[in-house]
Amino acid sequence: MNRFLIDKSLIRSGSIEITDREDVHHLAAVLRLKEGESLFVSDGDGGGYVTRAVSVSRRAVVLRVTKALKRKDRSDASLWIALACAVPKNVAFEDIVDKCAQLGVQEIIPLATERTFWDRESVEKKRSRFERVLRRAGKQSGALFLPQLKPTISFKEFLAQSGSYGLRLIPNLAEGTLTLPQALTEKKRATDGRILIAIGPEGDFTDKELKAAFGAGFKGVSLGDSVLRVDTAAIASVAFIRLLLGQ
Repeated sequence: MNRFLIDKSLIRSGSIEITDREDVHHLAAVLRLKEGESLFVSDGDGGGYVTRAVSVSRRAVVLRVTKALKRKDRSDASLWIALACAVPKNVAFEDIVDKCAQLGVQEIIPLATERTFWDRESVEKKRSRFERVLRRAGKQSGALFLPQLKPTISFKEFLAQSGSYGLRLIPNLAEGTLTLPQALTEKKRATDGRILIAIGPEGDFTDKELKAAFGAGFKGVSLGDSVLRVDTAAIASVAFIRLLLGQ
């Protein structure tokens, strides 16, 4: 069964009418939804619905809800991954947002580090664009929850707020780092099962930043022998964690 994301305001008395041109095109031309076919829709806020297509045209798609799943709370997620990522200079940050949202991260935190090209004001001006990317990713994946896009913060502020996560990981190029499987064995011992992973900018975190992160309880991890671009490191980290934890 195909999956799709809708705005929960569209659900009225067990019926859903979708008229947004982009959404209608995706359902009719990309997913090739036909009348009578089933479609699972989520509202991005924990609500999931099994629906059946009543009518499909170039102007509108009408769905009838055949089953409403019990609404879930974000805290019920079996695997919670928060991605904190330095906003890169040579890679589109929206690509990171898009791919990691499809992979099911719960939070995305843009970071302004010592080697970050963009300041927080410049990044925040693009917030509406990132939010649109999140919604498109949600339509692709049909996830029950859209990731929370947090405000851009400095690395110092980020470390001060990181204590609420049970396992904090920071991939870096220094020697003596753990492998991801080694680091993830500690998830079972964490009082809070949420995982926070911090991805540095081009050129990696500075020695000063790494020292501060280790002092704040982060564990250094290696993503292999290759030096990865920011977007590759972010996407690979989330995918590896999901794979290694059986998600």
